[in-house]
Amino acid sequence: MTVQTGAGPALDDDLTARLGVLRAVRGPVIPDFRARVQELVVVASSSRGGSSMVAETLRACRSLIHLRAEINPFLRLAGLASVNDSDQLTAADFWSLSDQERADLAADLALDAGCASSTVESDERFALDVAWRFVVQWPELAVDPLLVARTAAAELAACRVPGGGHDNARFQLRLLDALARQGVTVNPRFYDLPRAALRGLGFPAPSGAPGRQLIEEPPFVLTKPWHWADAADVSTKPLVIKSPSNAYRMSFLRALFPQARIRVLHIIRNPGAAINGLYDGWQYGGFHAHRMSPPLQIGGYDDSEWWKFDLPPGWRDYTDAPLLRVCAFQWLSAHRAVLADAAANRRDRLVVRFEDLLRNPLSRVAAFERIAGWLGVPFDAEFQRTVAAGIEPVVATAPPGPNRWRARQQAITEAMRSDVMAMAHQLDYGDVDSWI
Repeated sequence: MTVQTGAGPALDDDLTARLGVLRAVRGPVIPDFRARVQELVVVASSSRGGSSMVAETLRACRSLIHLRAEINPFLRLAGLASVNDSDQLTAADFWSLSDQERADLAADLALDAGCASSTVESDERFALDVAWRFVVQWPELAVDPLLVARTAAAELAACRVPGGGHDNARFQLRLLDALARQGVTVNPRFYDLPRAALRGLGFPAPSGAPGRQLIEEPPFVLTKPWHWADAADVSTKPLVIKSPSNAYRMSFLRALFPQARIRVLHIIRNPGAAINGLYDGWQYGGFHAHRMSPPLQIGGYDDSEWWKFDLPPGWRDYTDAPLLRVCAFQWLSAHRAVLADAAANRRDRLVVRFEDLLRNPLSRVAAFERIAGWLGVPFDAEFQRTVAAGIEPVVATAPPGPNRWRARQQAITEAMRSDVMAMAHQLDYGDVDSWI
């Protein structure tokens, strides 16, 4: 069984050209981006372990810089998806890129770096970012990226709200509707939109992947108002990146950011809840990550073509396992890799329990105040307000909540063999009755 590189065929010349058009007009590009990054914060967790919620909340902190979403699409565009038959990447993989490929990767990352904003600070730049994201989300669709940018700019004004911001969900739906009137039709249900916004649209719920080639994994992110980083920001503020697959990429990240001190924000969640979330995600119409050939034979999973979520080393032993065993393997592999790297490299690592972020607002505020102190950034009023209020669920199959996993407790417990329970004890989740 093989993994289709880049979650599909290699990038074709047409897609490369369209992305090149956008790279030439977006910007300005921060020079020497890779070398300017002095501190890299890796938000590490298992898939469905809470890293999306943590990263999205941290984007409200202007003392940090971030990517708009995960780093995975940039690596796929650079041809680095599954080059080692898994999500693992090493320093050698980075240096295997050509000079031009490394320069393009650095430029794409620099153009995305920034933090959340309450307003659209540049209509033109925002529209070009929307076009880039759309092309990446629909790589098989031969659409003119500048047409998407012009359409985005035209729809932006109609979605402004008092204070200068805009309604993200309304903007995305208006954009897709306007593009459909120009002959570019896609299913909005592949986007991470509120359920209420999707009612009555007339599009079917996804029953498979949005295409044979994927660069960004669905549910697709929305392009939100953004404060773009400048050279001074990159040189002085920590860069936060998030993807569960980064657990297998630490030496690659060291090569990508050669001057950076690397710190790990390790988000842990009890295996019962995380495995339950993974199981729901495998059954959901999204999270397609790796196209497999020949077909998978995972018990209790109907899609024989697509592996979902991260692809740890050793995945071949699970291509015909029961789905809950696959999910337990993914949880275990991620935490095992984080701990092994931390021990080998003496990483500065802060452990945060996702349960503390779910319990109540006071617990969440205390956890993020601790994170801010560890990062050395102010827990200022705007950041505090975001934390206290909480954020809408991010790429969730259902709203997160305590004890949701108990409905499958018996089956999940049977899937958690001794190695999983040993890791649970190592992470101080020894008492199953206390898991939420």
